[in-house]
Amino acid sequence: MADFATLIPSMILASGSVARRALLESLGVTVKIHKTGCDETHNETNPAKATEILAKRKLASYQREYPHYEIPVLSCDTMISFQGSLIGKPQNREKAFVQLSQFDGKKHEVHSGWALWYQDKVYSGSDVALVSFKKLGPERITTYLDTEEWMGAAGSYRLQGAGRSLVEKIEGDEAIVIGLPLSQISEILVAPLFV
Repeated sequence: MADFATLIPSMILASGSVARRALLESLGVTVKIHKTGCDETHNETNPAKATEILAKRKLASYQREYPHYEIPVLSCDTMISFQGSLIGKPQNREKAFVQLSQFDGKKHEVHSGWALWYQDKVYSGSDVALVSFKKLGPERITTYLDTEEWMGAAGSYRLQGAGRSLVEKIEGDEAIVIGLPLSQISEILVAPLFV
């Protein structure tokens, strides 16, 4: 992970995610934000494919606006898979309550897809982490919802901030849960392809 800022000292993040930006900046990367507006509907049932498709679609939206490569551009998408269903961002507080109640005391998968425009080529992928929730109960869920961290978050929670207190254990790269599979992207960057 330490090599990340050496390989990519500055980049454009095609996302409005404060958490993704903070994670990259914590590694020493200078980040410029450029939110893309694109259609996020899909018919894909495989969460790994769905998140990669959406990440590539966001990157393509950026490339239509800025077709000439200057510095690396990264786009991401995060989705939760729980008992055969794909779970995205809640539309309102009531739906957020339902989502968190489903996860109460159970495990779910967090999938993060990514697309990177690097050295004028596009690379993409998706990675997964398994998150185990603590036993919460309605009162604790309601207290968490009061923080408003659920707004705009896949699965109605964010790992950074108060959301961490909901989680018992994470199996896999914690950065995936934040929405940025850094381990996988780093492996791509240091592959012989880039030497």
